[in-house]
Amino acid sequence: MATNAPVSALVWWIIPGCALIGAIIYVVWVARFQKKYENETSRSVGKFKKFQDSLSAQQGGSAKRDRGQRSNTDPHTQAKS
Repeated sequence: MATNAPVSALVWWIIPGCALIGAIIYVVWVARFQKKYENETSRSVGKFKKFQDSLSAQQGGSAKRDRGQRSNTDPHTQAKS
């Protein structure tokens, strides 16, 4: 049993050490690349909004009216009686 004590103690240091290193790498990676992903998301949302507006303009604004009517019939947005 005495020979396993140093290995056990080493494992108790290695596992938290690896977790700490992994956490530091993750934080650095997120901090470094977060703006890139936010920009791509904003660009995608902007392109989709532009597409919706152009579709609405082609259909004479009926798409916006339809969207508004659907949101009024949504059971999640109506007050429960």
